[in-house]
Amino acid sequence: MDKREIFKESRDELTGLLDKPAFYEWAQELIDDADEGSNYAFIFLDMENFKQFNANYGFEKGDDLLKDIAHILRTVFDSQLVSRFSGDHFVVCSDITQVVPAILEVKKQVKSLQQDINLELKAGVYLYDGEVTNVIRCTDRARIACASIKKKYDIDYKFYDAELGGHLARKQFIIDNLVEALANKYIQIYYQPIVRSLTGEVCGWEALVRWIDPNKGTVYPNEFISVLEEYHLIHKLDCYVMEEVISTFAKMEQSGMKEAVPVSINLSRIDFEIIDIASYMNELLDKYQVKKELFHLEITESALTKNPEFIREQISRIRNCGIKVWMDDFGSGYSSLNVLKNYEFDLIKIDMEFLRGFDVNDNGKIILKHAISMLKNLGFHTLAEGVETKEQYNFLRSLGCELIQGYYIGRPVPLEEGCEQMHLAGRDFEKLDERHFYNKLGLIDLLKQNPLRHVTSQKSDALPLAIGIVKNKKWSFLYINDAFQEIIDSHPNAQGSLESVEEMINTYKSGPGPLSMFWELCFQSKQSGLPESIEFVENGKIVNMRIKHVTTENALGFDAYLLSIRMLTHYVNESYEEITNTVGKYMFSLFECVDLFGIDTDYFENIYLFNSKVHINNLNKPAREVIEDIALNLVHEEDRESFKDFMNIDTIEERLIQSNTNVLEGFFYLNDVYDNYVLKAITLKVVYVMNQKMMLSCLLPVSQYVVSRISQVTNLMSKKNHSSLNTTEQFSFRNILNHLPIGVFWKDSDRRFLGANHIFLEYYGFPSVDYIIGKTDEDMGWHINPEPFKQDELKIIKEGRSIIDAPGECIVQGQVRNILATKHPYVVNGNIIGLVGYFIDVTEHLQKNGEMKKLASTDSLTGLMNRRGFDEIIPKFIKQYEQENLDFAVIVIDVNKFKQYNDIYGHTFGDTVLTTVSEKLKRIAGSSSVVIRYGGDEYVILHQYAHPSEVESIMQEIDINMAQIKQIENEKIKITVSKGYAFFSDHNDIKKALDAADKKMYEGKKIR
Repeated sequence: MDKREIFKESRDELTGLLDKPAFYEWAQELIDDADEGSNYAFIFLDMENFKQFNANYGFEKGDDLLKDIAHILRTVFDSQLVSRFSGDHFVVCSDITQVVPAILEVKKQVKSLQQDINLELKAGVYLYDGEVTNVIRCTDRARIACASIKKKYDIDYKFYDAELGGHLARKQFIIDNLVEALANKYIQIYYQPIVRSLTGEVCGWEALVRWIDPNKGTVYPNEFISVLEEYHLIHKLDCYVMEEVISTFAKMEQSGMKEAVPVSINLSRIDFEIIDIASYMNELLDKYQVKKELFHLEITESALTKNPEFIREQISRIRNCGIKVWMDDFGSGYSSLNVLKNYEFDLIKIDMEFLRGFDVNDNGKIILKHAISMLKNLGFHTLAEGVETKEQYNFLRSLGCELIQGYYIGRPVPLEEGCEQMHLAGRDFEKLDERHFYNKLGLIDLLKQNPLRHVTSQKSDALPLAIGIVKNKKWSFLYINDAFQEIIDSHPNAQGSLESVEEMINTYKSGPGPLSMFWELCFQSKQSGLPESIEFVENGKIVNMRIKHVTTENALGFDAYLLSIRMLTHYVNESYEEITNTVGKYMFSLFECVDLFGIDTDYFENIYLFNSKVHINNLNKPAREVIEDIALNLVHEEDRESFKDFMNIDTIEERLIQSNTNVLEGFFYLNDVYDNYVLKAITLKVVYVMNQKMMLSCLLPVSQYVVSRISQVTNLMSKKNHSSLNTTEQFSFRNILNHLPIGVFWKDSDRRFLGANHIFLEYYGFPSVDYIIGKTDEDMGWHINPEPFKQDELKIIKEGRSIIDAPGECIVQGQVRNILATKHPYVVNGNIIGLVGYFIDVTEHLQKNGEMKKLASTDSLTGLMNRRGFDEIIPKFIKQYEQENLDFAVIVIDVNKFKQYNDIYGHTFGDTVLTTVSEKLKRIAGSSSVVIRYGGDEYVILHQYAHPSEVESIMQEIDINMAQIKQIENEKIKITVSKGYAFFSDHNDIKKALDAADKKMYEGKKIR
């Protein structure tokens, strides 16, 4: 009998489909005869709740259902191999590439057959790629994929991948090697810093684990934690961590190290079932003779869902022993509010998911705001984890969130390295006696409409609020909200500076006025324990000032106060507005030209013009035509298009929203009165005039603007001691720095940073000037080739030369930026003791003028450098190595199974995968590495390093960040990458280094 006869006879009797032997035979023939590049998918289908269906309706109805499903499969997978293996298990071998739509169509039609029983069709898919040529193994892989999603009602299908295939092997490795890993300390403790938002000081660590096997490499927590929990081995790991942490910090405390701030240790629900946590902790504390206050225990919210009464009792026992208990991942589960009601915790860690999409919409911000307020009113301390940007940090601080943790502060690293990083960042460590004081302040709900009142005000406007500390009769601000900052900005003597207000308060001697009443209120409130308030008139306005004493720390001599200031009336004397109008007219003379453009109308008005040669004949012309004429007649031809984009009236409001500021600034080359093109600054703002929305445009030559202020800064800095400046000079100094639209910095004679303004710090992403003080450009590592900058600065310091608009490149957020740097000698008493400089980022300007070059070297999808960009930049790295012996690593990264994403979900989905991966890599790269999309799904990172361990850290961060990708375009999906690296110095040839890194990457891919 030939094969066709076997095929005809080997059928499932009930459905008429192929049975298992026939399917295997025909499918094997398809694979054996397949051309290279042929696409076949093995689909294993299983019906959940089919046994329940049989029990309810009988086997006859169950058989009818199976026949109906068989008919659906024949129809959807027409001309494909379709088989019933057994019971409710069906298998398909298909050569169609878009298998997902087919699976969903089958599911839809099967759903229409269900009665009272919920029928859920699950599908596992194995895409034949030539690796496995045995059809039984192909089918088994589809079966494994299907089994992995049983009882997961939010997942309809699963593709077999390397992760799934290696799951059992990795699980066995973890089980078999745990004891050895603990004994040999292959499992290491990493520490991530926690800072107090009020002070910026490090007030704690979180102990995290990394399993670094000498043969297998790094095994990540998301791999082994769940396995150890599943097999009830997690207590071995957690007991190991508890003893390692306690013994380490006992030594630190006994040595008087200030870095010995409290550590939080993570626990699993299984720990409570196997060991007595409270007793074990007490044993360790007695053994190592260390304070309980140094350790906290963390329990995830999800751990509280099973056996809650038992867990509640254990938490109570631990807290009764004097050990604080924190709840981790608040908001990640479904029972958060009940948990808060039923459990006693000392602190709630707010889940990082609330920060996802922080820059996209305000939903997470709204939830965070109300969550923090609620938690404080319930008596819980608050910590936000997963903070990655300065904007997130500032937002959480403004809400009064006490503690902050995340990459913005520091990554998890070995303790010694973490301490060093915090010192380099200029962060101090919180003292024990300060901790108790700040913990009291941390429970104040700053989001109440009026936290100084016993009854909440019904008014909805935000109360200008501040927290201040008095020590040795000196006032300093710990916190102010935005409304309070607005008061400072509007005060004529404060000049928008918090330090100026402190100076006014602390230098007050005696006499009448608000400052004498301020100190009197502080004294009265401390005596009475109640809020005290006064009203007074200042600058024509009636002001209410209210102060409440919060707490005292006698050991430190600290007193903390809440302060609010509210304007009760606009003006007492209307003549004040007349004065304001008069002064406003004089302010126009600060600019070269001031124009108003109607946003919703064609209105145009030139408000001020110092010389008609710097404007056009605009009589009776509509606003948009005026802008076109200016671009054509006054703007340099290379700047015209970017000028028109910047002056676009139709997009000004949207751009202001996106920039999160109330003004936009641009720099362009325009004609001056001598018909020379000079760089000018244009500031745009939306204003309301005559009840109409207008775009206000103010123009000023950059050279005049910058040089005059740099000169003032230099003169002020030339004094030997800034503290010797009088109050007016200090206010002027700060104001000049903080209002310059460019990054200003100053250095000593050894080229080490002495300071910088906030634009400079924001550009590089530093939260404070402490990150750069005492360091050179070479220490910071932000120039691919720092040598030209170094030589320029040496000429300035040794020869007194000024350097104007020197071009250069720096690395910011994994991308190369173009800057123009200007530097002048820093002269004191005729001696050059350093330099003062500023820079302007001209990347967009250069790209606009050389669009074709940009397009040639930039990947249009991700915005990263492409392969041509790599070819252009790599000689600079090599030159640095040859001249300065500054070695660099070449890291090659490949997205695993990327072709499958394209084949299954389509190329648009694949593009989204690449952009998501690119954003993660850019964040990891920061300002010390360059990321390149080398081609397709392959990336290259170039990193100049001071120590080889930096590269290992980057490799770990790549895996950790990829593991955070859980979903793309509503598809639950896991992204993994293979990676390898090589040091250029080992090869002295970029092609060989790339090949070596590539080889390691492919070796890693085989292991996966």
